[in-house]
Amino acid sequence: MKHELKKVEHSAVEIKISLTAEELSPIKAGVTKTLAGKVEVPGFRKGHAPINKVEAAYADAIKEEVVETVLKANFDKIVAEEKIAPVSFIYDLVTEMNETLEITFKVDVYPEITLGEYKGLEVEKETFEMSEDLLNKEIENMMATKSNLVDAAEGHKAVMGDTVDLAFEGSIDGVPFEGGKADSHQLKLGSKMFIDNFEDQLVGYTVGQEGEITVNFPAEYHAATLAGKPAVFKVKINAIKTLVQPELNDEFAKEAGFESVEDLKTKKTEEIKAREEARVQNNFVGKLIQKLVSESKADVPKSMVVREVENRMAEMNQQLAAQGMDMDQYLKMTGMTKEQAFSQIAPMAQNKVQVDLVLEAIAKAENLEVSAEELSSRTEEIAKMYGMNKEQLEAELTKNNNLNDFNGSLMNELLSQKAVEIIVNNAK
Repeated sequence: MKHELKKVEHSAVEIKISLTAEELSPIKAGVTKTLAGKVEVPGFRKGHAPINKVEAAYADAIKEEVVETVLKANFDKIVAEEKIAPVSFIYDLVTEMNETLEITFKVDVYPEITLGEYKGLEVEKETFEMSEDLLNKEIENMMATKSNLVDAAEGHKAVMGDTVDLAFEGSIDGVPFEGGKADSHQLKLGSKMFIDNFEDQLVGYTVGQEGEITVNFPAEYHAATLAGKPAVFKVKINAIKTLVQPELNDEFAKEAGFESVEDLKTKKTEEIKAREEARVQNNFVGKLIQKLVSESKADVPKSMVVREVENRMAEMNQQLAAQGMDMDQYLKMTGMTKEQAFSQIAPMAQNKVQVDLVLEAIAKAENLEVSAEELSSRTEEIAKMYGMNKEQLEAELTKNNNLNDFNGSLMNELLSQKAVEIIVNNAK
C-alpha cells in the first residue's frame, strides 16, 4: 500500500491510498468470504452461494466493506507518518476498485499558526470617571423596577414613556398583510419596538381615539414582501397607562436592602465603579486579543467553525427552552431559515476559533501548564455553581462518561487565561 498527501485550502489535506492487485486480492477475498456466509443469493441456500455469484450480487457492498477495512487499517498509520492532527471526519470520499484499489478523500487538520508579536502590544484603553449622572441613572433604573403602571387620568394625552393598549391593522396599497393586525397590543412609547416612527405618531392620542399611522418598512426587513414598502396602520387606543415611581427616601432605600438613602448612594457608587472598571478592562483585553489575531495567521478549517456554530446554536436552543420556546419557533418569529441563522453566527464563530487557536499557540510557546491544584480549584468553583461539591460533580460526569471531556475543556480554559495574562501583563 502506498499513499500520497497533498495540502489543500482551509487547512485540509487530500490523501490518496493505492493498493496493487496483489495487496487488494486477499482483502477482497476475506470480505467476500465473510459476506457470503451472511447473505442470500436467489437460487442458493443462505451461506452456500458460489463466491462469483456473491461478488456479482453484492459488488457495491463488497467494495464498501473493502474500503472501510483499508481505511481502518491504514488511516492512523498515515496520520502518524505524516504528523498531521485531524480535526474532522473523512469527507469527499472517492473510490475506484477493479483489479486495484484507489481511495481518495479529504480531512481537515489542525492548522499551522504563525503568531504575531504578542508582547508589547499597544491599543487605546478607555478611562472611566465616576459621575453624579451615572449614579442618578442607576438609582432611576432601580426606582423604575419598583414602579407601577396605572390607568391614566381621563383626557390624558399619551406621551413617551406611557404604555398604550393598542388595536391596529396594517395594509399596503389598501391590502392587509399577514401579521399586521391585533385587537389588543401593549406598547411602551419610546421602546422602538415598532418600525420607523410609528410610536412617535401616537404621542397626543387619548383613550378611544382612532387614527391612521403611516410608516415605511426598512429596506432590510426580514419579510421580503414588506421590505422597503410604505404602509398604513389604522389604530385605536384602548387604554393608556402611566408609570408611577416611588419617592427616593429612606423607606425606599430600606425596602431595597440599604440602611438609608446615603447608604444606597455609597454602595451603588462602589458597585458602578467595580462594574465599569471591569467593563473597561474587558474591552481593553478584547482589543489586545483582536489586534493579535489580526497580526497572526491561521487558516481555520471549516469543520472547526461549523462545530463552533453548532455549539452556539445548541446553547441558544437551551436558552430558548428555558423561555418555553424552541429553535423552530424562534426562526419563524424572526423570519429566518436555519441556513440564514447559521450564516449570521458563522463570522463570530470564526473569530472565536481564531482566538482559541492563537491563545493555544501562546500557551505552547510559553510552555504554560495547569497544575492539579488549579484544575481542582476551578472544578470546585463550577461545582458550587450547580449546588454540588467537587466529588458530586465528578461522580455525575463520570456516570455520563463526560469527565475526561470536562477536564480537557477546563485545562484549555485555564491555559487560555494564562495566555491572556501574558498578553495583558506585557502590553504597553
